[in-house]
Amino acid sequence: MIAMKKFFIVFLLFVSCILANGRGVIKGYVFDEEGRPLVGANVFVRDLYTGVATDERGFYRIELKPGKYMLEVSFIGYEKVEEKIEVKQGRELEKIFRLKSMAYKIGEIVVVAESELLPKDGETETTIDAGEIEHMQALSLNDALKLVPGQKFENPTLASAKFVKVRASTVDDYAEKNLTFGTQVVIDGIPVSNNANLQVDTRVDVPGVQRTSAGYGVDLRNIPADNIEEIEVIRGIPSARYGDMVSGVIKVKTKERPLPPRLKCKYNFRNQELNIGGNFRVKKGILGYNVNYARTIRDVRIPNDFYYRIAGQLFMKSRFLNNLLNLKNTIYYTRAFDEQGLRKGDLLLTERYNRDYFIRYSSNLNFISSLTSKFKMDFALSLNRQNSYSKRLISIDHTYITDRMVEGVQEGEFIQSYISRLWVKGRAWNLYLNAEYEKVFRTGKIGHDIYTGVNYRWEFNNGQGRIFDPMYPPSITSAKRERPRSYEEVPDLKLMSFYFEDRLKGKLLFAFVANLGFRYELYGTSREYQKFGAFFNPRFNGVVKLSENTQIRFGYGKTSKSPPASVLFPSKLYYDLDDINRYTKDEASRLVVVSTYIFEKDNPELKGYTQLKKEIGFDKKVGSVGISITGYINETKGGYVPTRVVPISLRRYDYPAWPDTSGRVVTDTVYDSYAIYENSQDIESRGIEFSLQTRSLTRLGARVRIEGAYNYTCSRAKGYDYSSSYRFYETTGQFIKPFWKNVTMEVEDFIIKYRFDFTIRELGAWVTMEAQQIVFEKDRYVGLGDSIAVGYIDAMGQVVFFDNPEEVMEDKSFIRSYPSWWWNEECRKGIFLFNLRVSKSLYEGAEFSFFVNNIFNYRPLYMRKRVSPGTKSYVRLNPELFFGVEFSTKLGKFKCVYNIFQFR
Repeated sequence: MIAMKKFFIVFLLFVSCILANGRGVIKGYVFDEEGRPLVGANVFVRDLYTGVATDERGFYRIELKPGKYMLEVSFIGYEKVEEKIEVKQGRELEKIFRLKSMAYKIGEIVVVAESELLPKDGETETTIDAGEIEHMQALSLNDALKLVPGQKFENPTLASAKFVKVRASTVDDYAEKNLTFGTQVVIDGIPVSNNANLQVDTRVDVPGVQRTSAGYGVDLRNIPADNIEEIEVIRGIPSARYGDMVSGVIKVKTKERPLPPRLKCKYNFRNQELNIGGNFRVKKGILGYNVNYARTIRDVRIPNDFYYRIAGQLFMKSRFLNNLLNLKNTIYYTRAFDEQGLRKGDLLLTERYNRDYFIRYSSNLNFISSLTSKFKMDFALSLNRQNSYSKRLISIDHTYITDRMVEGVQEGEFIQSYISRLWVKGRAWNLYLNAEYEKVFRTGKIGHDIYTGVNYRWEFNNGQGRIFDPMYPPSITSAKRERPRSYEEVPDLKLMSFYFEDRLKGKLLFAFVANLGFRYELYGTSREYQKFGAFFNPRFNGVVKLSENTQIRFGYGKTSKSPPASVLFPSKLYYDLDDINRYTKDEASRLVVVSTYIFEKDNPELKGYTQLKKEIGFDKKVGSVGISITGYINETKGGYVPTRVVPISLRRYDYPAWPDTSGRVVTDTVYDSYAIYENSQDIESRGIEFSLQTRSLTRLGARVRIEGAYNYTCSRAKGYDYSSSYRFYETTGQFIKPFWKNVTMEVEDFIIKYRFDFTIRELGAWVTMEAQQIVFEKDRYVGLGDSIAVGYIDAMGQVVFFDNPEEVMEDKSFIRSYPSWWWNEECRKGIFLFNLRVSKSLYEGAEFSFFVNNIFNYRPLYMRKRVSPGTKSYVRLNPELFFGVEFSTKLGKFKCVYNIFQFR
């Protein structure tokens, strides 16, 4: 592998040297008005439809054939510069550009003017800048993502775990897990992984709170919004540089440019937040810090029902070797405080706490090895320390319990009500390393920007794990029980990948931009590096310019995701069967003898799952208006669902001379089953997105943005719907468990967002009026008509399919029926929501903002259609009326703020 890589690099250098003959060079730097380099500025040769992006020094270099060209230099938020140049053979022409910012500040909120109305790349994406994030007063990354097309608006909160999926609707819990888990969040080039998470949320009996975060995506509420410089959400086919994902990529860039120390305060009825941060120049670099404190009130009716978040970041960015080497070291820390003491009137005697924290050290190295090549390496080590506790009263009819940890038989105890105490103490570790080489060169009329790299990730758990007294377990509902489990016994995960991508720009019949690449990914453990699959994932997307103002976009690609550790390495099943169960009034004569059987629940055949992405788009610019429309199809294959049923067939014994077990006698046969995960879920998502946006239309800086998203999502499991219990089948004389084709759900929704921005520079004000229209939301069951069982599983685990299912129609035990109202379709339509946001400068470096969500408090009642006859059930639509304020200032220029209030 190393030898091949060296050969490939030498070959590229050799080709570039040959191609350089007979050419000239245009090179130089791009700065802002204050002389700071603009990293990532586009230097574009319009005649050839090719160009490059500036590096960390603001430097660019393009090799061209001799001739006259129009050079175009642009950067988001800055005025575009165009200049005619002449390139001569064997000569280097140097040009330095200083771009004038079109952005201005309201206090310290940077208002960025839209400079481009049409997408430049084939990746369909949404970019959200820091100004928009601050203007909407986002508490976390989750709030900021509500600006993405298709995402429904909700009020800001930290009350419950927040996950996100891209281009999909919620159809069932397992589809939600597969799609949110498959959405990759990347912060400053480092992916945030939830692969090793085995944590169980110890909150109990709290509506709307996830019982577990394991198996879902990254909890977005733990990522504060105030330190974010930019968010880029890739909804289409991503670059081959991104792996271990299926749904989409959320790239977060934190603030690293020089900033004065700044204090920000948010206040509303449910949330309070304080943020202090700043970045300042030191010798050979920038030192930055950010500290964030936030609190959310869960339920105002319950005293001290709070969720606290503390987060901090410290980084040092240094430059060496005349800015050829850039090194950024970052330490990030976040901690949750989620505690509940004993409350008056709580019959369950609930007490709990969650004291988890997350810490990560990361290092980003960029080395410009030559004028046309660059080496990049990213390293990170993170620790998610889990520390939670839950106590509650378990009240059940009298049953039995045993604390046996190995298979065998022993006396148990009768139990009725008890206090359960569960601790979860563990450490989820993540080691990440990515090395990448970039080379820029030209072949004829086409420019190439090649990326090739290797990626390594090692994730594992250790710690005490789930701790409780087996005689007082967290739950007890049947003979299927759990036992304490140490995380030390959980195997590790190792993910390795190699990727290659060529970004092409040029002009043949039409000008075009294209990304062509692949990623090869391996999922496994230290012992078996591809135990959970090897995946070859090709990626391609592009833009073809039909004219100056018209273009088409297209893309095709495949992505893959490793299953989480919670699915790959589940806890064992302990089956406690009561052989002798004598419960009498006389306590002395009571006896329960319990046999414990242990079953493995892991599936050695479980693999990663994939998504095939296809899309096509059309863009048109008419004057100051840009219009885009995109159609897409995403097909997820092999998602993990517990659909494989494993039968349990056990003998119940009597021991006449107990505790002597030698003379045992069979008294009964017990039939039961349990399910294990397999790659059995397919999810289809397809839809259309459109947008219309304008530049400033009036002297008031009015801009319009309209975005619509239609999505259809359907989940289909390859497994079957099994009967909940065994039944006797006279034809075979056996106890069997019949099964039917699965009933699934399909969902359609169409959401349009209207946004009107007014930026009045003379008054230092930014006013946004936005509306959300849910044109319709529909959901319905599919497969209700398949009422005849297609087969059964017998007590020995044999699966039998009926040759002709209609032959068993006379046996009612093989007929599945549903009430007629299950066929009804839920359809919510014509629902509007209006929000208002205002930001106003107070004095230099300070501003005041307020927002009002659902300003008209429009919360219509919807009567459900899928309810039994004679029953009426209603649900409130739209979040409640909600508003709050924010004040921020440069430190040292603080002024008092009056009348901080909110109304709900």
